[in-house]
Amino acid sequence: MQAKEASGGIFLVFRLPLLILLLLGFLFGLSFGGWYFYHHYRNADPAEKIRQRMQDHIASLESYHARFKTIPLGQANELTYSVEIWKELPDRYRVEMITFEGGRQSNLQVIIGDRDRVYLYDQESADFIPAADLAEAEITGRFLEDYWRSISEASSFSYISEERGSRHHYYQVEIIPSEPHRYRVCERVWLEQGSFLPVRIESFDVAGRLTQVTVFELLQLNPLLEAALFQVEADPSVASGPEPPGK
Repeated sequence: MQAKEASGGIFLVFRLPLLILLLLGFLFGLSFGGWYFYHHYRNADPAEKIRQRMQDHIASLESYHARFKTIPLGQANELTYSVEIWKELPDRYRVEMITFEGGRQSNLQVIIGDRDRVYLYDQESADFIPAADLAEAEITGRFLEDYWRSISEASSFSYISEERGSRHHYYQVEIIPSEPHRYRVCERVWLEQGSFLPVRIESFDVAGRLTQVTVFELLQLNPLLEAALFQVEADPSVASGPEPPGK
């Protein structure tokens, strides 16, 4: 009887350290695995994370209201293009484009599109004219999703830094467009961290000179847009347009 008790005690003495070692090994494995995944996540390429989040946001886009201005640089005449867009994806939109020269409005173009029908606003007749009836009609407005896709699908996408503003935080990235040209070889872009929307785009030429600045002044995602925005009845009120920048 005493022999059996002695052998049982010896077994427990050897079994307890073994269980402790197994438990410690298990806990170490968990901690190492958790550290590995945490380290891997923290050190994942931030550029790829930003690019993926942008593409996810594009996929969820149903409508938007955007206003931005584009300023070409290095030209003799001082031009500024102000563009405001209301769009229901995929193909219902209203675009108002105003050209300012020397701080004064020199041209206004209003375009309404509804699927395969496109109308241009004629200031003389105060009416919308089918674009197909105009020999030189060209739709030159660029939509928000085009900017977004050209950034997220760029051939080169590099993370630069993060910046803190008074109200928002931004990612700064540098891209090489998939279809660059001599006046747009690379671009530096500021993206709002919460929405991944562009708020400023700087374009550079082959010599590294700044050639164009685009600044987004208003961006609303998936708003409920009024049907009146896409009507093609006479709308003289659009001819007034917004005030020139700086006024």
